[in-house]
Amino acid sequence: MGQHRRDLGRHISRRQLIGTSSAAALAAVLAGCTGGGQSSAGNGGGGGGGKNGPLQWWDQFRPLTDLFEKDLFGAYTKKHPDVEVERRQMPAADLGQALQIARRSNQLPDVHSTAGLGSSTAALVREGWFQPIGGFVDVAGSPVGDLLYDGIHRFDGEIYGFPAFSGRWHEHAPWFNTALLQQAGVDPEEEPATWDDFRAVARRITQGTDDGVFGMVIPMKEPPFLDTLVNKFAMTAGAPGPGGVDWATGEYVLDSQEYVDAVEYLVSLQEDGVIHPASASMGPRDARARWAAGQAAIYPWGPWFIGGLLVDEPEAVERGVGVWHIPTPQTARNFIYEAPQPGTFWVSAESEQPELAAEILLQMTTREFQAELAAAMDVFPALIDVVADADVHPAYARCATYFQEDIRFGPSPEVGNPGVARVNSEMRDVHPNVGEIAQSVLTGSASDIKGELARYNDKLSAERERALKAVQEDGAEVDLNAWVFANWDPNTDYDQTAYGQR
Repeated sequence: MGQHRRDLGRHISRRQLIGTSSAAALAAVLAGCTGGGQSSAGNGGGGGGGKNGPLQWWDQFRPLTDLFEKDLFGAYTKKHPDVEVERRQMPAADLGQALQIARRSNQLPDVHSTAGLGSSTAALVREGWFQPIGGFVDVAGSPVGDLLYDGIHRFDGEIYGFPAFSGRWHEHAPWFNTALLQQAGVDPEEEPATWDDFRAVARRITQGTDDGVFGMVIPMKEPPFLDTLVNKFAMTAGAPGPGGVDWATGEYVLDSQEYVDAVEYLVSLQEDGVIHPASASMGPRDARARWAAGQAAIYPWGPWFIGGLLVDEPEAVERGVGVWHIPTPQTARNFIYEAPQPGTFWVSAESEQPELAAEILLQMTTREFQAELAAAMDVFPALIDVVADADVHPAYARCATYFQEDIRFGPSPEVGNPGVARVNSEMRDVHPNVGEIAQSVLTGSASDIKGELARYNDKLSAERERALKAVQEDGAEVDLNAWVFANWDPNTDYDQTAYGQR
């Protein structure tokens, strides 16, 4: 995922979409895609292979290009020489727009990810984007069968997708440049466990290295990055998650002291002068490039960090890279909570080759392919235990260990009640959200952190209430209790058994 999860890339506006024919707009988007976006079997056009045509596959996983083309498609076509696969890779935002245009013109590829679409898979299933694959291949009996959840992978008893990647990851592990740490007299093996420790290390780096080198870089241009960063810091301070919901009451608590503390902590880092001053104008790829150039020592980013560097800045890995646990306010660590990993690839409802698509997808569930997936060093594979024996950088393996220690699966309302997906689809965006509030505070355009978060929390609660009433009037059986999980144990995964005992 990595750079391709947040990379905005080139895009065309909504007005341009409305004013352009679907086929022409699709061609324009595909022509603008860069970075290894060629198909695996030549320069195929966009969308929808017929029964005897090439299988069309679109995704955003640039670092996985070789793996897909050699070990997934290549391995399958070697056994089935009559099969041809054409793949396009593009930045997430471009992919989402290309998929929207392709659907309007009946040119969807046979297989695609959902990056850039901005909708839950449950909503996309309900809107008829996909077709089930469980009738073609035995996903339930595969090595990832235990990772399937109703409302995420299984709908109305039919399996539509499965997780190729692990859900035990977040976007904000502190990756560091070992050479810069050593230049500042910081031992990379003595990780800063607490917020205060981390803040002190960032100051030491800024003060103990060459001019123009800062303790850390944060891509503050992107509110989604700041949103997840604040949420993760809030969880290390004891906030529930994922989603900023108090599972005892079902109410949003995005204005709780933990969230206030998280934003204030970011402000304290900025006031210390340890954050690269150009951070406000950087997106994630910009920030990674500055980090790779040695302008900052620490970059909080996801497990895909090394995989992305090896594609674009391999010399930065050769100079030395390491990773720490995400710091917490106190020595006693609180967990980070994530939802179960959704499906990664889906078979389009328009595909005339669903069985072939399902067969190729199933190859991703084998331990052999999962080990190869680990070696690509993107998001951890669904069978995360294979990382320990895979051919990976030691820091990547260490990151996998840290995330298994730090992360637990929290409740997912969509799994507990299918009506939640309808509510989420009905809900309109509320602004400014947590990331936008953090951005405005960090850039000096706002200062009332508690007040801003409280206003957002109230607006979000009101919008959920409106959406609830709307879907209830449309026949959905869902109410606020769908967000209540009284049997949640913050120290353990909320698994299938817990849903059954709710």
